[in-house]
Amino acid sequence: METNDQSKVAAFDTLFSTNHIQMLKVMLPYMDNQTQKSLAVYIKFLELNYTIEYYRKNPYPLCGCMERESSLDMKKMCTELLPYCTEDEKRQIEQIRSLLQGMEMYREMSKTMELMKDFMPEAASFSEDHTQSGGNGFDMMSMLMNMLTPEQKQMFDLFGGNQDAE
Repeated sequence: METNDQSKVAAFDTLFSTNHIQMLKVMLPYMDNQTQKSLAVYIKFLELNYTIEYYRKNPYPLCGCMERESSLDMKKMCTELLPYCTEDEKRQIEQIRSLLQGMEMYREMSKTMELMKDFMPEAASFSEDHTQSGGNGFDMMSMLMNMLTPEQKQMFDLFGGNQDAE
């Protein structure tokens, strides 16, 4: 786990804890098995109680424990979640990251093709004329879809990405 990821978790844990709760955590390994179980539950109870009280006293947004991300970066968030995942969850997150990468590539290719239409309008009209008349014209959507893996295509269709083709 990267230091930055650890610091986010530690900052959150620190915000919703007290020195006395931290002292109980230090004492935990010195206790016998049954006492450890009871103390662990008691520590979680104290943290929950402290969190509820914290939000009663401070109804404003949570900002003290870490800097808020400027925008939602799903790929970055997926990467930061990986150290906490089981093997099955890691595979699922990797599929999501792969889908996000494929969608990003699709968007970039679409932008590029739009720019190409501006520079070569005759090629764009040739493509549209031949596609509509059943010819073998250049079909951008087919080209871009062929660049995706089968899993990416399935996820793309699942999220309604192929609505124009219907």
